[in-house]
Amino acid sequence: MKTRVLFSILLVPTIWLVPGQMWGQNSPTSGRTSIHGQARDAKTHAPIQHVIVTAASENSGNADQCETDSRGKFDFQGLYPSVYVVKIRVPGYQDESQRLDLTVSGNSYIDFELQPVPRDGKSEVPGGTLDAREVAVPEKARKEFTKGRQLLLDNDVPGGIEHLLKATKIYPQFGEAYLLLGMAYGQKNDVANAKSSVQKAVEVDPKLAQAHITLGMILNGEKDYPAAEKSLAKGLELNSESAEGQYELAKTYWALGRWQEAEPHAVKSVALKPEMPPAHVLMGNILLKKKDPPGALKEFQEYLKLDPKGPFADGTRAMVDKLQNSLGKSQ
Repeated sequence: MKTRVLFSILLVPTIWLVPGQMWGQNSPTSGRTSIHGQARDAKTHAPIQHVIVTAASENSGNADQCETDSRGKFDFQGLYPSVYVVKIRVPGYQDESQRLDLTVSGNSYIDFELQPVPRDGKSEVPGGTLDAREVAVPEKARKEFTKGRQLLLDNDVPGGIEHLLKATKIYPQFGEAYLLLGMAYGQKNDVANAKSSVQKAVEVDPKLAQAHITLGMILNGEKDYPAAEKSLAKGLELNSESAEGQYELAKTYWALGRWQEAEPHAVKSVALKPEMPPAHVLMGNILLKKKDPPGALKEFQEYLKLDPKGPFADGTRAMVDKLQNSLGKSQ
């Protein structure tokens, strides 16, 4: 018996998040936490690239690890609330650790300023390259940026905006500060200031992948899909491993009626970040277009598992019931 598709669930709208979270913040219903941070040489401010950072729970003893990227940044996602000790050990530097209580705050940001161990009067920076953009930022602007980011993670949006504005005033070429400022305005639903701030980030730092991706998300929200496609494609050219960028570009193609082009980006977004609920809704819609109700059912069920009280939970639950009934009758 041939299965008939009854309806398609609408896509979840863009959710504004704080950078450093790589747009992968857990749903408030998930009870998970996250740690974000950066490691730099304390003297040169060069990023400490491609080294291992560990986070161990004092309560359970469970440990996780991740690797710093080309800008010295690292992220731990989906951690259970606990007290964690975050450690970094790099040859040529003093060992560093910080203790974080994630039972109080769901998210936390930390900076590691690693002190080099003298070796013939020189310090060795893992990765061997110095990011000129990082070094050019004055220390005063960097401190304002760090304060602003922490306040946003603590849900103090006005305070975060205040410090980020100071950072951009001190150093007008501070692309990451403009990007974070745009996201902060987005949390206030101030789309005009969000867009102008992110556009400024793209202008002063055209190699900042997340700025292009964030601008694409805003343009998707404005339904300017041709412009969104261009911005998102540029962001993914700079960072193809952005799950959020892949998802947003898939959304763009879906909105343009080009679901066949949306499919590979949706598939990659789910593969990169399977815990991102809206990606499963989009993937389910695409599978319905492909006349694959069992596959769509699985994706919709995964959405409900990840975000059972999400904005589209009721519609998704109704769709699951209809698909189950339809598939049951066809067997």
